[in-house]
Amino acid sequence: MQTVTFAHLWVDGAWQTDVAVDIDGGRVLALRSGRAPARGAAPRGAPAGDAMAGSATAGDMRSGYVHGLTLPGLADAHCHAFQRLLPAWTQRARASREQGVLHEDFWTWREAMYVAAANLGPQELEAVAARCYLELLRGGYTAVAEFLYLHRLPQGTAPERRRGLAAGGARAAQLNADVAIVSAARRAGIRLMLLPALYQHADFGGAPVTAGQAPFERSVQQFLQDWEELKRRYPGDDADRGVGAATNAGDTDVDAGDVDAGDVDAGDANGAVTLGVAFHSLRAVDVSTVAEVAKQLATDQSCRAVHIHVAEQPAEVIASIAHHGRRPVALLAERDLLGPRWALVHGIHTTAAELKQVALSGATLVACPSTEADLGDGYVDLAHYLASGGQLAIGSDSNIGRSAYAELRMLEWGLRQRQGRRNVLTSAAEPAVADRLLRAVRAGGWRAFGQPQAGAPGASADFVTFDADEGDWPLVPPENYLSALVFDAAAPQARDVMVAGHWAIRRGVHVQQAQIERRYRAALMRLQPTLRQALARHEGK
Repeated sequence: MQTVTFAHLWVDGAWQTDVAVDIDGGRVLALRSGRAPARGAAPRGAPAGDAMAGSATAGDMRSGYVHGLTLPGLADAHCHAFQRLLPAWTQRARASREQGVLHEDFWTWREAMYVAAANLGPQELEAVAARCYLELLRGGYTAVAEFLYLHRLPQGTAPERRRGLAAGGARAAQLNADVAIVSAARRAGIRLMLLPALYQHADFGGAPVTAGQAPFERSVQQFLQDWEELKRRYPGDDADRGVGAATNAGDTDVDAGDVDAGDVDAGDANGAVTLGVAFHSLRAVDVSTVAEVAKQLATDQSCRAVHIHVAEQPAEVIASIAHHGRRPVALLAERDLLGPRWALVHGIHTTAAELKQVALSGATLVACPSTEADLGDGYVDLAHYLASGGQLAIGSDSNIGRSAYAELRMLEWGLRQRQGRRNVLTSAAEPAVADRLLRAVRAGGWRAFGQPQAGAPGASADFVTFDADEGDWPLVPPENYLSALVFDAAAPQARDVMVAGHWAIRRGVHVQQAQIERRYRAALMRLQPTLRQALARHEGK
């Protein structure tokens, strides 16, 4: 057992000082009153006279005392890690050859995403995902739900894949995308929920997939066979244990490109990976198929959650009405496909009645405000949804933003711009926006994982600590600490991150950050010629 004492810890919506946390087996045993080590001067970064704010010292590390502002780890309920490589490539408007006008939207961005997905091999996916997951840890997340519609990545080097000349350029017969993702999560030390996604059609009515979507396609039979294989690879029954191999020097040189799917066994993954399933969308999977597969997995104890993209774009809603006579969320509700295990990603173009259906069902709505802003998706009416008791989570999605607290700010700011007033997401009982949103997304995020809230007794010992210069929180009263972190810090970066009782980041340092950065940069340099050439062809269409 170990005990760590936090100078300032957020406990059930209130700040407490000198909280001792007893930890055993990666779980919190108890929270109790502790005390600060004796010292004669304030630590670096703390205001004069305050011996409990600011930065850690070497003595603090030895004593198990953590200075700074500490919060329970949050769950990133929706992530496509490979899309981390896209932001810089998708910020240039392209002229349509036919009309000669500049036009960019979600659908043109999606074509660029297909190009990136088609050119990834296992090594590149692992490298990009590991960098993404490390950034998510620094941003306050300690677990990530990877919504994975990649499943069999092409083998060979980037030039071989580009030319299609090498025998290794063909797509793998075995699942391998999950191996890369699990390797990346282990390298970073973040907890992982793997959500293999069923993807079958280009649109409602069973439209055949396009060339760009072909790598994602699977039959129901293949999907269920793959699901059984994932259960074999990742049979862990302890959903709260971390992937956390970040501190193990022996993992430093593991490369996803060198790992065969057959080598993944319980010794690598048991207890480290939580499984759920995803249906890409009602565009990509017919609602009757969704119902069929969901029914088959309803009693499968390995399936902790069911996720689906829904109502992200107006065109999706229009097509759903045309084909089914129902809007997407209403269609799911009509087929009895909403419930506590379900997480609905985006839900932007929904009516008040649909949002009420989501809230009443106990399903979780996953908002991804940075990505939704980047793609021009729109903004969901969260004020009424929260007022009706709806469950809310946040996700990094395309990973153009990787800070949980910046996402909270975006949730509020989006509504301020839309409604022309301030402090929208408050209530009489919770007048502080940041505090209300943190409480909501903490509960909803872990609900979307099918797991208890991290940082609570009996749950995973996940904590993130911020320094004094993140929002200058020591300069305000305690009731404004969280407001300072969310609204006065551009994108707060955690100094210390504990995942399942292990330090993934300590004093700003991750033990594998140099290797992660080196592999990420090498992967992008390998991909750059391919992406540049492929996207140039795409721009000319």
